[in-house]
Amino acid sequence: MLMCTVVPHFDHVEQFKVLLPQLCEEGLPLIVVDDASPKDSFEKLQRLLDEHADLSILVRHDENLGKGGAVMTGLKTALDAGYTHALQIDADGQHDVADIARFREAAAKQPDCIICGEPVFDESISRLRYYARYITLSFSWLESLSTQIRDALCGYRLYPLEPVVALIEKSNPGRRMAFDPEILVRAIWAGIGLKFIPVNVQYPEGGKSHFHYFRDNVEISWMHTRLIVGMLLRLPTLLWRKRRGAQETVT
Repeated sequence: MLMCTVVPHFDHVEQFKVLLPQLCEEGLPLIVVDDASPKDSFEKLQRLLDEHADLSILVRHDENLGKGGAVMTGLKTALDAGYTHALQIDADGQHDVADIARFREAAAKQPDCIICGEPVFDESISRLRYYARYITLSFSWLESLSTQIRDALCGYRLYPLEPVVALIEKSNPGRRMAFDPEILVRAIWAGIGLKFIPVNVQYPEGGKSHFHYFRDNVEISWMHTRLIVGMLLRLPTLLWRKRRGAQETVT
């Protein structure tokens, strides 16, 4: 297993400079995808990587494609560079680097699965964010006809690159905030296994959100519409797989 870390970045350089030394201590090569940050932010990011991360690749989008677009670019870049697995972690410091050891341990046991973070939140999360997550989770259960997904929105994951990049190229998932839940539903449809592990998540003080209320909610609504239609088209296959799994469990 040859593993790297993929970091989607948009104008989070102040938060990322706190996170970067911790990532470097893990010894994993970095692929940072800058999603068309302002020029000043990008230049700071370049200097930061030059000074602290020898084993790093920096890719820059000419136009902003959204977090999902940055992750997809990072995963494809990692596969082209010869890696077999990539750990996705956010640049804003909300994920605990100490959990990387658990991702690596889980992937060593189940290398063909997507290892997904299941958030353990501290008091920094707002009630609105906390309960809104369950709306997307409920839709994900409906769309996959499964309760395998235990959290649909956490962007702390370890992907087996070959099957996931093939899935991305085949299905063209949403490029912005819809990517994280959509890729898990499509992974279940494609028969890619999911494994969830608990991870600590906090919302750093002074952190800034790039969620655009109207644009991103429209995209997420359109994603759920497409996935429900996709579920209905796959209904016989999904029901047969569900029944077979139940029979195997009884046996």
